[in-house]
Amino acid sequence: MNKKSQITNVEWGLVIGVLLMIDLSQIVLDIIIIGFVLNPFIDVFVGMSFALYSVLRIQGGVTDFKTLRSILISIFGTFLIEMIPGASDLPLWCLDGFYAFSRYKKDQIKAILTPNITNKQEASTSSVQDEKIAA
Repeated sequence: MNKKSQITNVEWGLVIGVLLMIDLSQIVLDIIIIGFVLNPFIDVFVGMSFALYSVLRIQGGVTDFKTLRSILISIFGTFLIEMIPGASDLPLWCLDGFYAFSRYKKDQIKAILTPNITNKQEASTSSVQDEKIAA
């Protein structure tokens, strides 16, 4: 009953799509000059929102704390780079979404493969012990 919630590819697509739309809107705002005033506020909101999403949603699905920590560090790094004037034209939030997605999927694959390795090791250890007992 202690099953962890999994994030589907559709949900990841929606998150990355929203981040892409935010990046595109920041480019448009920079073109019409008002972006130099609004983009830092947008970056603060997006950084805090994506970090909160990562902690609340991703934490339940990862097995390794290092994965969540690296995702949060990348969000903070993206936030700092976005604060540089002119750097908000780069699609950094979208790239950060792809990075979080790849780290999450890597952790999921690792979680699937790790129990199989330990089960095989336990099986080989128990068969060796059974042979010793039989001898």
